[in-house]
Amino acid sequence: MRPKQVERGASVGANSATLATERKSMSEGRSVFSERSQRAILWWGIGFAIVYIIAFIFLLQQVPLKNPAWSAEQVASWYVHHQGKIKLGAVLCSWTGAFMMPILAVVAIQMARVETGGWKIWSALSLVSGAMMSLFLMLPPMFWGVAAYTAPRKDSEVTTLMHELASLTMTTTDQFYIFLWVAVTVIALRPATQLVKNNPFPRWWGYMSLWITIMFEAGAIAFIPRSGPFAWNGLLVFWSPLILFSVWITIQSWLIFRALRAQRAEPDSQPLRAAETATVF
Repeated sequence: MRPKQVERGASVGANSATLATERKSMSEGRSVFSERSQRAILWWGIGFAIVYIIAFIFLLQQVPLKNPAWSAEQVASWYVHHQGKIKLGAVLCSWTGAFMMPILAVVAIQMARVETGGWKIWSALSLVSGAMMSLFLMLPPMFWGVAAYTAPRKDSEVTTLMHELASLTMTTTDQFYIFLWVAVTVIALRPATQLVKNNPFPRWWGYMSLWITIMFEAGAIAFIPRSGPFAWNGLLVFWSPLILFSVWITIQSWLIFRALRAQRAEPDSQPLRAAETATVF
């Protein structure tokens, strides 16, 4: 082999090594940026959720929801005497009611990371579910705010209509939340998911999400009774979904934060080859 050919080959090899190093550095930089962004966006949603919960409990005073058996005069009187707090609570909840959007954006990204196949349909479903959740978390405080805003000037029946619309919107729309939990259940229970390192969807979390899905289906029954466990302030329509929803957000956020720390310490390698995933669902 001629000396010039040897030099040319060595130069090409050095350039290839340099290019590979640069690509690796750029990939690691993008990974760090993505993980930091996900962490920041998740905290954004959690911060909004905390403000929303505080306003919901202490300003709107809707934990628990008011007695469905109240007369129109009782409802109107309550709004007249608490209208200042209720209107302030409506303002804060209007600002922060979309807290599930940033939270589920991060959940969807993490789902897409572990979801095999060309179209990340379950990840997309979870993101759409975030928009649905946000809509039905924002509307009830707005309706309560309208009731407080108009209570001193409107007939008590009008105030009661807005009050009942808010309370029923809060509780009977629970079944729209299940799209997220079905998606998480499918992802967590797939054997292929458990082959991905540092994934925030362990198998036990799939069973937990499935149980929450079933428990949330009782919400729509609140249209029928005004007392008992299926009333809008009852055990199965209000308390159970409220507690399970809070538990789900807390645990899923913890799982994602833990996974993000591990993903930063141990960046993803190449995706599983087709031959390695052909035998798993």
